[in-house]
Amino acid sequence: MEEAVWYVKQRSQIEEYLWTLKQRYRVLQECRQDIERLWQDDAASEINGRYLHPHREDSEQALAALRQQLSSLEKIDVELEIAKQHDLEVSRLLDEVENFLNFARQDISRSHSEYGYFQEENSAARAELPTIEQLIAQANSCCG
Repeated sequence: MEEAVWYVKQRSQIEEYLWTLKQRYRVLQECRQDIERLWQDDAASEINGRYLHPHREDSEQALAALRQQLSSLEKIDVELEIAKQHDLEVSRLLDEVENFLNFARQDISRSHSEYGYFQEENSAARAELPTIEQLIAQANSCCG
């Protein structure tokens, strides 16, 4: 569970960082537009070419990478939710299997007990066979 809390915290930090970065980037671009109207000499071209244009490109790439990372995290959210649902289903099925296993153990125990009872009754019946045979022989000799 700690991993889930860590993950949510990390994702929240990335979302905040992305929002902050977008705002700062927007403010910087607005300032640049305002300054470009006023400052259009060789020094401005040099600073723009050397620092500000590369900074804009780097910022756009960083924003794109963060958006991609956030998109990946959103996909992970979906996959995590699916995994949670599967975990719940596995737990439910495990409980069901454990119940069936308990029923099977009870059936086996009852079968062993009934088999023992059968063996006792079978032995008692077999013990009576000589008596039965003797009684049948007596009955045949009286009638015959």
